[in-house]
Order: sequence, then structure tokens, then C-alpha cells
Amino acid sequence: MLRERVDFWISVYSKFTTSQGLLHDARYPRVIYEEMDFRKPVRSRGPAVRRAKEKYRDVLMSLHKSGVEQDARLVGRLSAEQKRVYDLFQTITEPNKFLAAAHYKRLRFQLGQSNRFKEGLIESGRYLPFMEAIFIRKGMPYELTRLPFVESSFNTNARSKVGASGIWQFMRSTGADFLEIDDGVDERNDPIRATEAATGLLKVNYDSLGTWPLAVTAYNHGRTSLMRAVRKLGTNRIETIIQINRARGFGFASSNFFACLLAAIEIERNSEKYFGVFDRERPNFFYEVKLPSAIYLKDLLSFMRLKRRSILELNPGFTDEARRSKERLPAGYKLRAPNRGPGTDRDLERKARVFLAGFRKIPKIYRGVPK
Repeated sequence: MLRERVDFWISVYSKFTTSQGLLHDARYPRVIYEEMDFRKPVRSRGPAVRRAKEKYRDVLMSLHKSGVEQDARLVGRLSAEQKRVYDLFQTITEPNKFLAAAHYKRLRFQLGQSNRFKEGLIESGRYLPFMEAIFIRKGMPYELTRLPFVESSFNTNARSKVGASGIWQFMRSTGADFLEIDDGVDERNDPIRATEAATGLLKVNYDSLGTWPLAVTAYNHGRTSLMRAVRKLGTNRIETIIQINRARGFGFASSNFFACLLAAIEIERNSEKYFGVFDRERPNFFYEVKLPSAIYLKDLLSFMRLKRRSILELNPGFTDEARRSKERLPAGYKLRAPNRGPGTDRDLERKARVFLAGFRKIPKIYRGVPK
């Protein structure tokens, strides 16, 4: 069952673009009614999907009423389209399966993601080496660093309708437990800081639930609700929980979240198999220094003779207000400054000391919190 879900998401992530999609069954994603293409001739996606759902709802209801589920000898009376849909459900044994599948929540459209996933693979080259090092240092599986492919396709500008932000898609309330979020800095949008926060959240999930599949699922669904499901169902097997958990809110996204991660791991590991040969972005090397006091970005750049483009690229956690120097960068913020290569620890420490020496020479009127 889990393998079938993983295969479904591999197709979504690697085969179909955002101009294509799949009309499928939400409980059994392997049941794919139709591959839909919105390229040429031009088709309006919304109406086309609605018409397709109505079509297959009618087919499923006709199969339910035909009695073929109770008497397989009636298969010969089915139309070609009825027979095709009937065959999709051959291995599904739940009672009244066609009636259940006709429910509006079961008929689901999934937009393809292959072009976005490839863009994510290219962009991930900037961050994955640092992210993997963070997870390894924490003693956690480095494969978990592939979750941003699922959450955001490594788009540092990703913002959801419900307020999640950054490549790890932290909500403000959750992010505030691990990250600095204020008028000058929103570290949810900083891939490195957000990765450090993700290790904290995933470790808490793991300590509470006992398995990484559940810890990953809790990242999407919530730890408390999943703990209740484990107690109620008497199991911590992800396959069983996916199949029988009917708790409120444990919908398609939650039940497929771990399968999405496994699909992302497979594609990233064998990216040339799915996308051919391509180049990834190279890591931007840097050293970090903790700002001794608050300062406007324009003053920091001017006095320290830093290039604005490089600093903004290395510090995507700056808010728009900070970028426009309407808000100060806060004291204690770990600023990243460009370095020519990875550098040794001693070299990076030396660069930080030189930076701080220069920072202290900035006139006090330009640094510090105003009275």
C-alpha cells in the first residue's frame, strides 16, 4: 500500500508538469481514472476537472447499480468505459466500493509537479550540503533534508495561503518556538536557520512518537493529534495508521506526507534517471558572525564595505522592512558574510574576529537600539 503511494508521487513529481494532472481516487491513489493535459489545445482547468469528476461519478454510480460487484457474471454487460473503471478496482475488496468511490471527497485531481521539482533540484544545490551537515551533527537521518522538496520545492520565497513560510513551511506560531521572528528578521525564510529549527521539531516528534515515519507525518499533521491516533488504534505502524485513521484533519495530505518524502528521496538520489543530466546551483560559502548590536542594513553595508547583493543572497531571513532599512537587524542576529571557499574552522573564526573589529569602529550613533 505504501509502495503504491510512493509510486504515485514519483509520477506526480517526475512525469507530469503543472500543465498536466491526474484524476484519481483519494483513498487508493493508484486508481487513476484519467491523465489530463491542459497544454494544447488550450483547456480551462477548473471546468475540465469538474466535468471529468461528474463523468466518473456517473460511471461509478452506474457500476454500483449494475450489481456487478455482487455478481461478476454481469461484467459482460458493461460498456467499454464501465469495464475500464471496473478493472481499476479489481484488487479492492471493501464493500460497496463503487458507491464509496463516487463520494465527492474520493474523486480528486492532482496537479503535476515535475517542472517545479526539477527547479527545486537545481536550487537545492545551494543549501543541501549545509543542511545535511546540520542533520548529521544532530545525529538525525540526513535523508530528512529532502522534506523541503515536498513542502516548497526549495523555493525560498514560498508562502502558503494559511501563513506558512520558507522552504520548510513553518507556521509563525510553530516557528516562534525555534526561530527569531520579528520586524527585522523572519528566520523561517532562512534555509539554514529553518533547517536547524526543523531538526528541533522533528526530534521532538520522534521522541514523542518513536518512529521517523510518524515523526515526519506529525510535521504535517501535528504531534498531539497523531499521538492520540496511536493510542486509539494501538499501533505505531505508519501503513496501518494511513489505512484506518479517520481522525478529523487526517486527510489526503497527512496520509500521503511520508510517501511524498520517500518519493522525493528516490528522485533526488536518482535525479538523472528522472530528469536527465543537469547542473545544480553551487553552494554559497560564508562565515557567520553574531551582530553585537542592532543596525540598519544600509549602514552595515556602507561602513563594512559589503556588497548588498551578496549579503541579501546569504541572508534571506531579512524582512522587507529590514531590506529597505526601515527596521534594524537585531542584536545577536547571526549574519552570514561571503567567503571564497568552505574554509577551515580557524579561518572562519579569524574572518569573524576581523568583521567584529571593523563593526566596533562604526560610530555608536549608527548602531544600537535607539532610546
